[in-house]
Amino acid sequence: KQIHVCTSTDCGGKGSSALLKDLEDLCAGGGVDVQASTCLNHCGKGPNVQIVAKGKANKIVEKIDSFKAADKLLKTEVGIEVKKLHKQVGEIKYDIRRTKAADERKDKLQKAFKALGGEDKAVSQEPRMASQLLVMRSREVVAKSASDAMQDAQRATELCPDAASAFIALSMALEKLGKWAEALQAADAAVEKGDIREGTSLQRRLKDKVKEQDAADAKKKADEEAEEAKKKAEVEAEQRKKEEAERKRKAAAEAKKKAAEAKKKAEADAKKKAEEEAARQKAEEEEAERQRLKEEEEKAKAEAEAKAKAEEEERLKKEEEARRQAEEEQERQREEARRRAEAEAAEKAARKAEIEEARRVYEASVQGKLNKLFGCCRPPDGLGPGEEDSEAPVKFVA
Repeated sequence: KQIHVCTSTDCGGKGSSALLKDLEDLCAGGGVDVQASTCLNHCGKGPNVQIVAKGKANKIVEKIDSFKAADKLLKTEVGIEVKKLHKQVGEIKYDIRRTKAADERKDKLQKAFKALGGEDKAVSQEPRMASQLLVMRSREVVAKSASDAMQDAQRATELCPDAASAFIALSMALEKLGKWAEALQAADAAVEKGDIREGTSLQRRLKDKVKEQDAADAKKKADEEAEEAKKKAEVEAEQRKKEEAERKRKAAAEAKKKAAEAKKKAEADAKKKAEEEAARQKAEEEEAERQRLKEEEEKAKAEAEAKAKAEEEERLKKEEEARRQAEEEQERQREEARRRAEAEAAEKAARKAEIEEARRVYEASVQGKLNKLFGCCRPPDGLGPGEEDSEAPVKFVA
């Protein structure tokens, strides 16, 4: 598992940097990696931490603003049960990191050692906790007594060789003593053991100082060597003076020879380069011409294919239009014939109806009246005397 402690502006202002060290100490040796983190986007509710566990969703826990809250976090979220003695000392260290007065911090450090039965007992029975307290004391006194700070830090690294914080304290003490190279080695060790944040900061600062020291040492050595060389030169000057003329003569002759050879070689190289350049340009031009002809051929082929496709599409379009027009003409002719047939049939039916109506009217009016007037007609078969069938045909009897 991992614990990411937000050290951005808001949480940093609420003591998250100190909380980071508290959790590092409490989780030391427990298989939990405690790291500084950028903003967790829960500002105003800090200090905030994020629990990262394999196979589980990340969880952000807010307001870890007391030792009790830190202890609860480890127990409920990480599964670390802090022992009673460790918890007692851990709470003292929590207070130390938040106490502003130096004297009070020193008193509380002594109180922490006392809780472990004294410094010697703590070293023998609780080496990791003793190492942590020695680191805190080293950082506390480094400004005033770098030698004492170095002794505490050195002892802390011996008690707990895997503690990055011990090597950070050692690096700071060595830096104060002006031992830049040794301090850089300690900072490198801290980074290797996991303290990236403080370790890299120390590395950058110390590398610059080591470079400055190396430059100063190199300058001193160079000055000494220059002085020695000057003396040696003075002793050998007379002998070299005699040899110098001959050396210069030979050097001039050799230089002249080399210059001639260099000139000849340069001319040959220039000629070869010019020939190669001409050949390259010719090859490029030929390739460009081949590419142009190929592109023109492809373009002509594409245009021919496009033209043929367009002509085929136009032909198909005209054929489709002609077929559609023929079908429409056939449909129009069929519709016209149907309408004409219907009109002729209607006309015949109307004429027939007129004829029938005229016949009926005539028979009903003229012949009926004649029968009544002359009484010379015999009623149709099946009618009794005085009965008439106006619809029956009129029969005249001579």
